[in-house]
Amino acid sequence: MSALLAHLRYFVSDATDEWRHSPGPNVLATATLAAVLFVAAINLLALSNVSAQVGRWKQDLRVSVYLADDADPVASEALRTRLASLPGVDRVDGVDKDEALRRFRASFPELADVPDDLGTNPLPASLEVILEPGPGARPAAAAVAEAARGSEVADEVRFDQSFLDRLDAILGIARWTGAALALVVLTAVGLVVAGVLRLTVHARRDEIEIMRLVGASPLFVRGPFLVAGLAQGWAGGLLALFAAEAVRRGAIAYAGPGGGHLLELLAGRPLPLGPSLAVIATGAVLGCASAWFAVREAR
Repeated sequence: MSALLAHLRYFVSDATDEWRHSPGPNVLATATLAAVLFVAAINLLALSNVSAQVGRWKQDLRVSVYLADDADPVASEALRTRLASLPGVDRVDGVDKDEALRRFRASFPELADVPDDLGTNPLPASLEVILEPGPGARPAAAAVAEAARGSEVADEVRFDQSFLDRLDAILGIARWTGAALALVVLTAVGLVVAGVLRLTVHARRDEIEIMRLVGASPLFVRGPFLVAGLAQGWAGGLLALFAAEAVRRGAIAYAGPGGGHLLELLAGRPLPLGPSLAVIATGAVLGCASAWFAVREAR
């Protein structure tokens, strides 16, 4: 164990000296890794935010039953009672025309003056059927929709579960496509970084040759370069995460309080811990692999 620790100390010390004496190739390799990992972090940020929002929507399942303008209040209340008694229904909230207008103006402030220009409130009253989350939510929604469509006071029934399912499928395709593209891009970047690191190996070729002549093992020769590559990957990953968070906060600050739903959907929350660690781990693996390719001939 003491021999292993001695080797590790030597690798770290030699890698630190290499960074200090030849900063150019090391900074270039770290910047290249950081640029690629920054793009990956931005994509993960958008995917994680959209996935989280879809999950929240699925936990707040509801069917909207829009009532006819001339709907009889007694018949509307009877429909509400009937829908509330169906299996899988948590509650039924009534939304009158004034509340619908208030929600519209809160959600679309840029269109808040449109109803005033029309001279009337064009939004219908509705019943919002809140479903109990779980595997039985979709059958319950279908039963609610069928019951509502059979009522004379219901003008339209809207249920967005199918939209959420399609969105889930699109996110799945985006994840797999992104992973495949990332694999290709990271492989290419690894080769580029390996080419940059070969400059460092070439600058120390005399020292490497002497170490080989005195019987140094391949691991002893390659160790400092692998540690340096690992450090470059970690640094690149941390820089990428810092830049992604800075861009996220900058975009939100620039957009202001009314920045819009799209920005909130894509970047409303920071990148979670799991994807953040994945970015750092990817950088470490890529940096170490690039260093190995650069120094693999040093036997």
